[in-house]
Amino acid sequence: MQVTRFSSLAVAASLVVGLAFAMAACDGNPAEPVNIVDSGSWYVSGFHWPHDGTPLETAHFVVYSDAASTQARQQLADIAEDALADLKARFGIAGDAMFRFPAGQQKIHIYAYKTYTPTEWGGRAYWGGLMIYSLDHPERGAWGHTALDMYVPVVTHEIMHVIESLLRASNNPEQVDVWLTEGIAEFVSGGNAAPSISGKARYDELIAQHGRLNPIAMHRYTDYPGLGLVYDYYLPMFQLAVTYLFDAQGHGASLMDLRDLYLDVRDGMSFSAAFADRLGISVAEYEQQFFDLMNDYLE
Repeated sequence: MQVTRFSSLAVAASLVVGLAFAMAACDGNPAEPVNIVDSGSWYVSGFHWPHDGTPLETAHFVVYSDAASTQARQQLADIAEDALADLKARFGIAGDAMFRFPAGQQKIHIYAYKTYTPTEWGGRAYWGGLMIYSLDHPERGAWGHTALDMYVPVVTHEIMHVIESLLRASNNPEQVDVWLTEGIAEFVSGGNAAPSISGKARYDELIAQHGRLNPIAMHRYTDYPGLGLVYDYYLPMFQLAVTYLFDAQGHGASLMDLRDLYLDVRDGMSFSAAFADRLGISVAEYEQQFFDLMNDYLE
């Protein structure tokens, strides 16, 4: 899913829909590109957004767009290459041998949209690719995202989703619980939603505002309540839940354990079985003990 608040309207199916869970509305039709190509890997997710026929290719990415400049495409590709290299190193992924791309695809596809204006998201991932607003999108300034330090985390969040999809070899978001899918994307990107939980005060504040809503109980995107609550409460809690799992001062698991969990799921193991096997705690136990564990962890 993806995660930037572009307007007071909605956070993001981005956040909420990392792996193509719902359709987002558009404010209007984009201008017709000169050399329109009415196809792309992103079409499988329901977004029939054509590109202009001039993709930019780098070592691991192919950047398509409706109208973004060559400079904007290159800058996005550079950001994506850096994020991919960093994440592969953190997860112990050497080369691309562990990845499974959709048939006929050998690199990650990016669709950088410039003339579309989704009202509910800014970035969205699917198996083998992602869609994100271009660096020269005319609304970028209006959204307040002119600084790269607000753009890079969104790209990183989405690339984490893509890596997960390539390890699982699937576009099915229900193979892995949503709290983990969104939590790991928030964890590696530093958080793109409401302020992250960095101490007990922020944790207590969220519970005082919203109640003891257990993030581990969010197993499917269809379990989501309203987007506002997801943005303000659940995403920071998802991030905290994952931070605890992979912190040496918390549960102490490694990102290589998570990598292997995804591979187990690809090989047919259920998420709950793979989680218990690789992380040494069951999802049910984590859900039951969550608030006690966090109280101790944040003290």
